[in-house]
Amino acid sequence: MIFAKREEYIKLRDEVRKFNLKELAPVADESDEKESFPLDVLRHAAGLGYVGPHLPEQYGGMGDYYAKAVVYEENCRVSFGYNLSLNASDLIFANNIARHGSEEQKQKYLPGIIRGEKTGCWALTEPDAGSDALSITTNWKKDGGDYIINGRKTFITNAPIADFFIVIARKPGSTKAEGGCAFILERGMQGLSTGKPFRKLGGRCSPTGEVVLEDVRVSRDQLLGKEGNGFKDMFASLDVERAYTPLSSIGIAQACLDEAVIYVKQRKQFGQYLSEFQLIQEKLAVMSAELEVARHYVYNLIELMVRGKRITKEASIAKLFASDMVNRSAREAIQIMGGYGYMREYKVERYFRDAKLLEIGAGTSEIQKLIIARELLK
Repeated sequence: MIFAKREEYIKLRDEVRKFNLKELAPVADESDEKESFPLDVLRHAAGLGYVGPHLPEQYGGMGDYYAKAVVYEENCRVSFGYNLSLNASDLIFANNIARHGSEEQKQKYLPGIIRGEKTGCWALTEPDAGSDALSITTNWKKDGGDYIINGRKTFITNAPIADFFIVIARKPGSTKAEGGCAFILERGMQGLSTGKPFRKLGGRCSPTGEVVLEDVRVSRDQLLGKEGNGFKDMFASLDVERAYTPLSSIGIAQACLDEAVIYVKQRKQFGQYLSEFQLIQEKLAVMSAELEVARHYVYNLIELMVRGKRITKEASIAKLFASDMVNRSAREAIQIMGGYGYMREYKVERYFRDAKLLEIGAGTSEIQKLIIARELLK
């Protein structure tokens, strides 16, 4: 579909690129340095339809998952941290509402996210439960018609600034994928608190922190999906997240390649431009080849997702390959630029720091290998 409507998406790409160069690029370095999210840019982008384009039209979106992919990649070419927070809000939070929520929940939560007026997050990881998601200990119990939630979440993107939270919890005594529930919580609820933003290696303008839940009372209206289906819905959500996450790698890798090409055309050593050295050409050629392979695979993967195909193995392949690719590209960009690449005045230093998270977040590279092997051996 995205290739059949190529001209339409090229136009969107060019529009988003123009917006990002004008609005996001001038504040990207400062936002990273100050670890401050550029909320004004997000709200302006929302007014142009660049937030939640994949969400249903009746709530303000475009219902176009391909448009989301185009916007996602372009954002990451300029600021991975900016897109990290936007994505946590409009894909990981809002898409779960769109997929599993009641009509009342969709009407309540989706429009504010799409307009950039509200921010959401999705809270799964815990201090003792990361890759092993089913080992979470955050729990729920019933009290009359309500639920009482207790636990602690960590490494949650947007936690320090979020208005809305999806929290995954399990019924005490349940095991494996049984007893899971997802709850929609709101800032200000009694017993819900968030910690200060963590200080991080990369994605610094995207605030990450803890969510603490102490006897948080929620009504049945705040249950997302069916009681007991929380883990089943979670794994489906992770497949969607992993289908899009490689676009972060693609965007950063493209930015690394762009910076390297500009540099080698301007820098001279031994009386000739770096672009004339075959070793430099070899590095650029490999960077470009791996980038294009990743890009084409991922856009075809999103096509499969839109068609409703099961993409567990394919999403893990995409994430594994793309995250490895972008880390190589970032290293090569710094190597090509030498001492200048190592300096914070040049953007590749930030791209190098940002790239590392892509081998960790949304499932580590090691976990992706286990998933791929498991799917092969079924």
